[in-house]
Amino acid sequence: MAIPSTLADIDADFLSEVLARPVADVSGERIAVGEGFLGELARLTLTYADGAEGPATVIAKIPTSDSGLKPLGVMLNVYDRESRAYDEVIPQLTLRTPRAFYNGAEPADEQYCLILEDVGHLRAGDQHAGGTLEEARAVMVAAAGLHGRWWDRTDGLDWVPPIDSPLNLSLQGMYEQAFPQMVDQLGDMLGVETLAHIEAWIPTCRDMLTAYGEMSRTLVHNDFRFDNMFFDGDELVLIDWQTIGRGDGLGDLCPFLGSNFDSELRRAHETDLLRLYHRTITEMDAGFGDFEDLFTSYRISLNFWLTQWCFGLVSTGDTTARGRQLFERAVVRLADATRQHETWELTGDHSWRPRV
Repeated sequence: MAIPSTLADIDADFLSEVLARPVADVSGERIAVGEGFLGELARLTLTYADGAEGPATVIAKIPTSDSGLKPLGVMLNVYDRESRAYDEVIPQLTLRTPRAFYNGAEPADEQYCLILEDVGHLRAGDQHAGGTLEEARAVMVAAAGLHGRWWDRTDGLDWVPPIDSPLNLSLQGMYEQAFPQMVDQLGDMLGVETLAHIEAWIPTCRDMLTAYGEMSRTLVHNDFRFDNMFFDGDELVLIDWQTIGRGDGLGDLCPFLGSNFDSELRRAHETDLLRLYHRTITEMDAGFGDFEDLFTSYRISLNFWLTQWCFGLVSTGDTTARGRQLFERAVVRLADATRQHETWELTGDHSWRPRV
């Protein structure tokens, strides 16, 4: 089958072959416009012929057609990573994710397409609004299940980049170039002290990631936020695997707790949620043996994620008003977490390692 290059190419004939049943008509509606950034998504409504039955709707996902953004997606290898995740990782998870009816990939031609189960009828998470404590508990248990399943079992997954990949190491230079923009655009939002903290931390970024490369012991989703989460009762359904990587698990826990909740809720329940994660993964004979080591890694990682969200806010091009507000709220929330935990005290300390 020819891999569709546009959403318009996903017609009744194509879906009839994908679903192995006669699709008579297809109508589509773009979703997540201005928020998916590197991809284009549509909800397709299907009508069947000859009394056939099948899913009433599916989600189609292809690389962005934006000539400025697609090369970035190719450079970051996000399209191939998600395709391979559906082939090699997701089938081995107990964590629920939308079923793939079709997973087409032709890396040489930069052609990719996923036809996915539509989970839009489930309760959707909302990073902008923030989540509930019950949702956070479900996410912590699911994160422990993901990380515990792959703890020290990532051999053979060399296509999944570790935290000290060459691309990640290049972030330091990008941050240095973008810092004047951070000062101009985020000064009123962050304040002088936090900006000085970021400026002092940026020159240590490459060394921090290199040190953490030794602790890349499991798989991380790396875009672990409410906008990529749905809830079926208490069960988490996780979407969007474009940024899957290897790390110590904090690449999911830190941005989730730091950027998804209003500061008051995070401050009240953050430690209990981390302890819930720690208990759950420990029962799988995985994860940090000592909770204090987990918490230290959490504090160190906050520096990276605050800087990353600041960089995203000043470097992202055209987006929706909600998309920009999402970045702004994440920055404000993470900045509050760095201040509470005095994370700047750990800047430049690359000798720390968790106890075995």
